[in-house]
Amino acid sequence: MTTVLLAFALGSLWTVAAVLDAPPSSYLLAWFGIVLVSIDLRHHRLPDVLTLPLAAGLLLLEFQRLGEAALSALLFGGAHLAVRRWRPAVMGGGDVKLAAGLGAPLPLPLLLPAAILSSAVTLVLALAKRTRRVPHGPGLLAATWALTTL
Repeated sequence: MTTVLLAFALGSLWTVAAVLDAPPSSYLLAWFGIVLVSIDLRHHRLPDVLTLPLAAGLLLLEFQRLGEAALSALLFGGAHLAVRRWRPAVMGGGDVKLAAGLGAPLPLPLLLPAAILSSAVTLVLALAKRTRRVPHGPGLLAATWALTTL
């Protein structure tokens, strides 16, 4: 059943991206996002074996604006690293690495909206699960996919 739901979610995201003529990063985010969200929700982990290739792929897809993409990745990852250093219990290291990679396809003006939207998704997830211990990866991935696709 889980496989069917994941396949449906991936197909839905790819269809939306295709209809909107989204950039290639939307498709990469959809594929990795479905896998990473399911892992993070179940195990509260974002494995490097997935987050690091995603980061490299997103950066490579932004070759036409590589300087801005690298700066966005550095700023988005750095902001999440600051939160991790300030309140280690609130954010894991996998979230920081994921955020650095997800910064690449986001233009600089969208970094703040991405942070706000990802936090809002995480808050909704916490309210739905009625717990304070929820992963932030799904919020990061959903916000980045939405802002790069829509």
